[in-house]
Amino acid sequence: MIPPISVQSNTFRYTLDALLARSDDLRRVAAAVAHAAATVGVSGRLTFAPERLVLQLEIERVARDISALHADLDGVIATIEPSEWARSALANVSPWSLLRPVSDWVVNRAPWQSGLAPWVPVTLTRQSDNSGAPRDFAERFARIPTGSEHVRVDRFDTPTGPRFEVYLAGTDFAAGPDNPWWCGSNTELLASGVSRSMSATESALRHAGVTGSTPIVLTGHSQGGAIALALADSGRYTVEAVFTAGTPAGLVESPMNVPIVHVVHPEDPVPALGGTIRGSAGTTWIVHPEPRATGTEAHLTHNYQHSLGRIDALKDPQLIKLEDRLRIDERGTAMWFRGALTE
Repeated sequence: MIPPISVQSNTFRYTLDALLARSDDLRRVAAAVAHAAATVGVSGRLTFAPERLVLQLEIERVARDISALHADLDGVIATIEPSEWARSALANVSPWSLLRPVSDWVVNRAPWQSGLAPWVPVTLTRQSDNSGAPRDFAERFARIPTGSEHVRVDRFDTPTGPRFEVYLAGTDFAAGPDNPWWCGSNTELLASGVSRSMSATESALRHAGVTGSTPIVLTGHSQGGAIALALADSGRYTVEAVFTAGTPAGLVESPMNVPIVHVVHPEDPVPALGGTIRGSAGTTWIVHPEPRATGTEAHLTHNYQHSLGRIDALKDPQLIKLEDRLRIDERGTAMWFRGALTE
């Protein structure tokens, strides 16, 4: 199993070169171990000995483990650098990086018509007092709304003033145009940098008391992460950090002066649909879901939740430093909102 790997823009080339070298090493080792197993098998057939059979089976198991590790590493490489996709797509059963150059072409060349999304009001569905602040990415992600609710805003009144944690739901693939979080909102984000779901999010922020000067942290899954990036890039809010998982981040411009943490499953097709991430100086964590999941299964929230727990368990110094800076000791009020589309 490949552990979570982080890639930053300033170390991108070094990281890719190192992974390519390790991939070639693993390929050679896997071939050598498989050859050793075959050699032991031949000698075992000539002179039967139980211990040789046991040794052959053990060497074959090691060869399979190395081959699986090699396939996992190639999947990570294909996610970092789409030009490497062909070498690993079939072995890894996740050729989604091929979508990235196609999506880049769509994003950059398709004749999109810009337009403003209509103002979308929201309804406060429930409220809970005495809510504690999240301690890490996994806890933030666990607070993203599900079902009919789309936005959660946690308000904390600190000695320096109010601070907010905002959690944004992903696309509702079963919804129609009457739901701001339907699939079409992704196209709106691509076309103009705004969408009905983004408008509804801003309505929720206003309702919760967020102003342009109050610090906020944004966390989103899938479309919710793209909304978070668009809000941070708009300059209308004081964004302290953005956390995304399974997000087609290339749909929108990413802010350059805001800490950003992306988490991507190589097996998940959705992040590739956004094309290459634009303008981000953040960190992307690439991690295979465990237990293994592919296709749309790899996009599900519970699979990302497990992966985030694995990343937090690594105690990465940069993540710890960011979380320490964002830490809130006071307890606050949690508010949930549902968008109501009006024409």
